[in-house]
Amino acid sequence: MSSSVFSIALQWVLVHGYVMIFLAMIIGGPIFISAAAFAAALGYFNIFIVFFLSLIGELAVDVLFYSIGYAGRLGLVEKYGRYFGLSAERVVKLENLLHEHTWKTMITIKLSPFLPAPGFIIVGASKMPLKKFFLVIFSIGFPKSLLFTIIGFYFGKVFDIFSRYFNYGQYVIIGFVALFIVINYLLRSFSKNIANKNSKL
Repeated sequence: MSSSVFSIALQWVLVHGYVMIFLAMIIGGPIFISAAAFAAALGYFNIFIVFFLSLIGELAVDVLFYSIGYAGRLGLVEKYGRYFGLSAERVVKLENLLHEHTWKTMITIKLSPFLPAPGFIIVGASKMPLKKFFLVIFSIGFPKSLLFTIIGFYFGKVFDIFSRYFNYGQYVIIGFVALFIVINYLLRSFSKNIANKNSKL
């Protein structure tokens, strides 16, 4: 991701209201969370509303996929799983991992780029209690939302200070993008390491 991508995201959130930003957070994830928090630091939005929306966005989609699996069992996964690289063998493996290593498996599903949809459908189909499922995804989603909200907000504050007194605002954005890339990379590496330890799905 380049600084121009972040600039586009920032410009987008500046001209849209909370509802559209919420939808963008669901689709675009961390970049829109941080862009909205950055804008909040400049006084365009309320930072607490931004954080609340980011957290709800993190949880809502996961609960939706879980509900589909819970209500429809494995029919959808069996029918469309091949599009996500989920063979019947992998589905069984994932179910076994859910029983043996619930937290590690859920973290892997949550942080992997392509697993959340089929993964949480399988979690729902395995009839994991909703209370337990919600506790796990909340424990993962809360710090993730908080992290990207804080990063965006404080970089926005730094940008505001620098842009008032110096002509270095663009360097703050570049620094922010670099930090954003590093954190995203670390999160993905973390999920890959967990996946490898769990014998690869």
